[in-house]
Amino acid sequence: MGNSTAIQHEVPTRRDAIKGGGTILGGGLLTGCLGGGDDSTTTTSTATETPTTTTSTPTSYDVTVEPSGRHTFEEVPETYASIPGAWMDIAMALGIQPKAVASFDRLPVKYYEALPDVEFDVDDVQTLGESAESQYDKEVFYEVDADVHLMDPRMLKKYSGWDDADLEEIEANVGPLLGSMIRFPYDGRDPYYTLYEAFEKAAQIFQRQAQYDAWVDLKESVYADVRSRVPDDAPTVAAFNFGFDVEGGQFYAANIDAPRNDARTFRLLGVDNAFEGDSYVPFKPIGHEALLEIDPDYIGVIGQLSYVDNETFQATIEAAQAHETLGQLTAVENGNFLRTGGQYMGPIVDLFSTEALAMQLYPDEFGQWPGSIEDVPAENQLFDRAQVATIINDDY
Repeated sequence: MGNSTAIQHEVPTRRDAIKGGGTILGGGLLTGCLGGGDDSTTTTSTATETPTTTTSTPTSYDVTVEPSGRHTFEEVPETYASIPGAWMDIAMALGIQPKAVASFDRLPVKYYEALPDVEFDVDDVQTLGESAESQYDKEVFYEVDADVHLMDPRMLKKYSGWDDADLEEIEANVGPLLGSMIRFPYDGRDPYYTLYEAFEKAAQIFQRQAQYDAWVDLKESVYADVRSRVPDDAPTVAAFNFGFDVEGGQFYAANIDAPRNDARTFRLLGVDNAFEGDSYVPFKPIGHEALLEIDPDYIGVIGQLSYVDNETFQATIEAAQAHETLGQLTAVENGNFLRTGGQYMGPIVDLFSTEALAMQLYPDEFGQWPGSIEDVPAENQLFDRAQVATIINDDY
């Protein structure tokens, strides 16, 4: 692991076609993106995604995904691997199950199980490591042999301990690294893409524009319905990353107005942000006293809709209510705790998260939240599960 010496492997002919002529890690990524880069040079909104017209490779096409840059595909990739982030859910929205994931820790499989005729066969999915933030072994990447890696190379480098030469080796011998972290700002840089901008990049990679367009139509319809029904008198929400650790006494405040994907559900529901300003960053904790000064109407826990069941979540509320200091908070006294999707929130998780938060915040308008996505009554569902499945299965 971490060895930058190239390993000699035979690469199938199709792999050569998938790799194409693009050079992802040479030049632009190493000088501009892994090293921080200049915000003024980011041009994601004008990136060109047009077929390369040559007589020898008439079906080749280019896709640009920052921070890696442009890659040329000679064939449409069929398999992918992903590490923590929204990209697996993005690909699942296009009906493509991963060949490998970092691990099954906190993986949002329950959302797929809640949709009719949508399958996620865990037996067919390999793991790249023991946990979501493993020290990955390059040999595992060779064994998986994915056509494309939907993962931010900066995150892969951070988790694995690899150097730039290791990333270049995987690029050259296995497949391109074409993901981008959109969860929240990374190393002082805002995400390159919103959720649906990243989603469109995936649609370009897998050449599934029609499915993407169907998703956009569905999403806009759901969003318009929700916005039209949200009351004008918005409550104040203090949202938190990484759980709500009652006994630990440190809480990681989330500025939900920042350009970050994991807090998008709160923005859609129009709540007032308790943590305004740049001082509230993902990895800077605040203590009990700061919370008492803010005293929000609600406490929101980002991500716990995905990987914490209702019983465990209720136990957190009860522990907060029994706490000498936290028990003084208005939100805690009233049991006003919210949970949403977060780290893995692609288009599928986004819909469920929107529905769940609407019901938790405004039960008089959207119906009483039953505690789990599986138990939402049909009359309160904000989107048609069968319609979503039809788009995923490309059968519309």
